[in-house]
Amino acid sequence: MPESSVPRVPKVEPLWKTLCWMFGAAAAWVLIQPGYLVPEGWAGWPVIVWIGLLVRGGLRARSGWVAVLVAWSSFSIAWAIALAWIRHVSVAGWWPLAIYSAAYAAVLVAVVRWTSGRVRWIPLSVTVAVFGVVLEYIRAEVLFDAWPFHLAGHPFWGSSIALLASLGGVWACSLVAYSFGGLVAAFFLGEPSRAMRLELILPGALWVGASMLGWFPSAPVDDVPPLEVLAVQTNLPQDNKMTSTDAQRTAAVTAFLELTQQALNQSEPVDLVVWPETMVPGLGFEPDTQAMLDACGEQVAGWNAWPRAVRQAAIDSHVPWLVGTATWADVEVDDGLLVPRQQFNSAVVLEPDGSMQRIDKVFLTPFGETMPYVRSWPWLEQLVLDFGAAGMSFDLDAAVNPVRAVLETPNSGHWSLAVPICFEDAVPSVVRSMCVSGGKTDVDAIVNISNDGWFSDSDAARRVHAWAAAFRAIEFGRPLVRVANTGETAMFLPDGTTSSSLAARTSGTIHVPVPRYDHTTLQARWGNWLPRLCLALSVVLLALGFLKADRSVAG
Repeated sequence: MPESSVPRVPKVEPLWKTLCWMFGAAAAWVLIQPGYLVPEGWAGWPVIVWIGLLVRGGLRARSGWVAVLVAWSSFSIAWAIALAWIRHVSVAGWWPLAIYSAAYAAVLVAVVRWTSGRVRWIPLSVTVAVFGVVLEYIRAEVLFDAWPFHLAGHPFWGSSIALLASLGGVWACSLVAYSFGGLVAAFFLGEPSRAMRLELILPGALWVGASMLGWFPSAPVDDVPPLEVLAVQTNLPQDNKMTSTDAQRTAAVTAFLELTQQALNQSEPVDLVVWPETMVPGLGFEPDTQAMLDACGEQVAGWNAWPRAVRQAAIDSHVPWLVGTATWADVEVDDGLLVPRQQFNSAVVLEPDGSMQRIDKVFLTPFGETMPYVRSWPWLEQLVLDFGAAGMSFDLDAAVNPVRAVLETPNSGHWSLAVPICFEDAVPSVVRSMCVSGGKTDVDAIVNISNDGWFSDSDAARRVHAWAAAFRAIEFGRPLVRVANTGETAMFLPDGTTSSSLAARTSGTIHVPVPRYDHTTLQARWGNWLPRLCLALSVVLLALGFLKADRSVAG
């Protein structure tokens, strides 16, 4: 295959031009985030602009170090703007997370510049796509447990491109973004027509594949009654949830119960009521824990009052309720204090007959519920917390294995539900462990309960979380009902559409008929095969670059 006649790296530009390209890329990245310039629904294709500008600026920078430093600094500012909501949780953690996130743009520039300068016959659309997906995979699934938001493929939700996630996960959508971004960079570099034809092969193939999937979207099973779900968006402010008094908690639970009962009285028959994450105050629904609280007398009676009120409401409604709660298990009295041996963030199904099912969170939120890498040293974890998030405590345990909720409904029959809690919904491998057994999707739907009060007044951040979760519906071929305290409460379908939704930061309910699907996607069968393939290809690309460098030195 002939090399491009236009050298990509040797022709350099003055620093001010590199600054223009890089800061232009960072500005374009910000503008496609929800709530900024590009309207939602139109953000998919503009995502390629920032990638093209970034790569173009990096390849013509006067040196590799200049390219890396300018990319890192410009994207640090961009990430700081998008992550401004973090200052309400941890001011000390805001800029470090922005700087860490921006490092991936800098690394992308470095590896693309180094590789394309040595192996010029490989199209930029391939090089950028391979390295871009690998870096997103490392960020979203590997380092620091996971940081899976703001992926390049997320803005494609609602388009035919999103359907590629059924084959290769959200990574396939990012592959589209990065391949087209490499194509744009090649255009900006002035590649000759022969080279541009090669650049078009991968983006064109992905475009054709997505278009074909759009002609045959996933369809539910015919003539099977849907699961009728009543989703309750509570809209409890995070500061109220964290530091509320007994009176405030009582008022909040009373309001949630009244909102739910009003909706039950007005809606069609319901098979399941769903409340968001940790909306039931107290220490959970475990019988042993409740018995110990009773034995402790009136001073702690309130901690049992709220779970009992919610359980009684489920019994009176004759409908199962899935509610978010803290769970204290194996509670003991130590020096006059109640001490649990285990604490979980749980989803509990309260049955009309008084029985219950408990699903505990298996994947704790990095830096929100656990401290990656330092959690094995409690003293060091506490030191980090005191510095960056005073007042927080990381005392939750993670369940060993995921558990599914099982419903037997009079109208809709048997349903098996995967129940990711909060952050779990955004990590593909975590949700796959809940949905897939033996290479086959064997749940009927995914019900995610979340809080998202952490995002304060940033509805853009709520939409970012919703986008990240929505792709699980396509990846595993099952509807995803997402019920969040401050929004976004919605149902996402395997055909890449949003069926029902509630406005953020409002209290309300929606009645969601959840259709039944029975197919198994390629992504469900093989998991994260695409980013792992890209990882192998990236090793090949780097090896070819080293071989080329060795030959140049020998010559």
